[in-house]
Amino acid sequence: MKKILLACLAAAVTASVATGGYLALRHDDASSARVQAVAASYDPDGARDTAAHADDVFHGTVLRGTGRRTIAEIPSRLYEVRVGQVFKGRLTGTVTLTQPVGEPALESGGKYVFATTSWHNEDNEHGLLPGTRPYPADDLTATVRGAAAGPGMTVAEFWREAVGRRTGGSTG
Repeated sequence: MKKILLACLAAAVTASVATGGYLALRHDDASSARVQAVAASYDPDGARDTAAHADDVFHGTVLRGTGRRTIAEIPSRLYEVRVGQVFKGRLTGTVTLTQPVGEPALESGGKYVFATTSWHNEDNEHGLLPGTRPYPADDLTATVRGAAAGPGMTVAEFWREAVGRRTGGSTG
């Protein structure tokens, strides 16, 4: 009788572990497929593709970090950002920006060009476009680093061109 009970218990544990592993694998595959589908739709390292897929592209100053929150199962940092020059969209004033915790933290007082998507909520929250990083830009009149821009092109010119050429968006 003891052997039958132990055999049934072992079978139940084995079935439970196997089912849990299968479901975990299916969940990971589904999450991975969603991320790959989003990533495949644009090049997050390309300014034109980034600008085309963003709701807003703007230069802003990080005023302060305001905490953390999990959004759509992604642990995120929250920042208060003062909007400066707008390259795409109609943002003004101060917005709350969300950034996945796995990305390098933004510095208070840091100035960046942000490509964001709106959360469309009353708190005026915006998330960084998936896969992108804010472009450090203390001075919009500085020359763009790297081969992505024409010789002598300023940061502001670079982002105006990225927004205008691909999307026909406003340059605020």
